[in-house]
Amino acid sequence: MRAITRLAESDELGEQFVAEIINVFLADLSERVCAIGLQMSHGDRAGIAATAHAVKGSCGHFGAVRLMELLREIEGRARHEQTDGLQTAIDSMVAETERVRAALEAYRSSHARP
Repeated sequence: MRAITRLAESDELGEQFVAEIINVFLADLSERVCAIGLQMSHGDRAGIAATAHAVKGSCGHFGAVRLMELLREIEGRARHEQTDGLQTAIDSMVAETERVRAALEAYRSSHARP
């Protein structure tokens, strides 16, 4: 978040821009978490790995390090067909996603312009 915060501080519309980025990230995150759930129910390990990989990088921009680690674990388990623990990792990812969502929504609210 430091890079995003610096960007916001250096521009008149910075806070609005950050709020828009957060909105886009959260919408994309929701879609991808749902996709992983569907892929798991269909046994689509390649899809799980690809989806986890796709969202993993953007998590770092928002300081969601734990979520990034969980996605890395999910990606690795899915790629190497390690189904033991995959559902547990996905469940942990869903819980962490909600924590990240709450934190980003709180950040966005506290930095919103009147």
